[in-house]
Order: sequence, then C-alpha cells, then structure tokens
Amino acid sequence: MRKCGHWMQEGTMDRHGRSHPPQCTTSREDRQSVRMAVTDRSVTSRTAAQHIESVTHHSVSADTIQRRLQQSILSARRPLLGIPLTQNHRHLRRQWCDERKMWEAEWNEVFFTDELRICLQHLDGRIQV
Repeated sequence: MRKCGHWMQEGTMDRHGRSHPPQCTTSREDRQSVRMAVTDRSVTSRTAAQHIESVTHHSVSADTIQRRLQQSILSARRPLLGIPLTQNHRHLRRQWCDERKMWEAEWNEVFFTDELRICLQHLDGRIQV
C-alpha cells in the first residue's frame, strides 16, 4: 500500500535517500589504483592509498583501495616468490616422478616444499599485494 501511495503522490518509485555514504574516490582515482596494481604486482593497498593521497591531497583508506580493486576483479594475493616453471622444468619434474612411481615406503620420506601452509591461530606475517 505504501508503494502504491508513493506512486500515486510522486509519480515515481525512486528512493529519495541514500543507504550508503557517497563515494570518496573519483573514477579517475579508481582507474589509477587499478593501473598501479596491474603494472606493479608488488604494490600493496596501503602504498597505493598513500600514493593517491600524495597526488590528490585527500585521505583514502587501504580498505577503500581493496574494495575498488575487488570491484574491478582484482583481489589480494601473495607476491610471486619463485620463478615460473618452464616447459623443461615441467618435463624434468615429470621424468623424476615417473622414475619413482613404483615407490611405496619411500614416499613417506619425501617432503615437498611447495605445499600450502594454513595458519589458524594467528597471522603469519605474509604480505599480500
């Protein structure tokens, strides 16, 4: 009934108020932060916010930068630590595994260093860019 009454009085269904505060960055600043994240993969959201603040002279939080990057389909990730594998590296790894595929008890002695580490108790100090 309220919607119908609003339509009859105002002739529109638009809301008058906002449910969120206005955006604190312009579309140009958003594009600049995305460009920084794409060109330099080691830039953190905090350093991007400091750079934008130094250029525009108004404060932008790191959370705002993270939200803008997520809106443009970029998300936080760990920085690249190693060199990407080449086709030769893949071939040599596959050859090493094929030579040892008949192992049974020996696999209990093998330790792979590229396994995922999950820390549930506290922050482990890893940097995300």
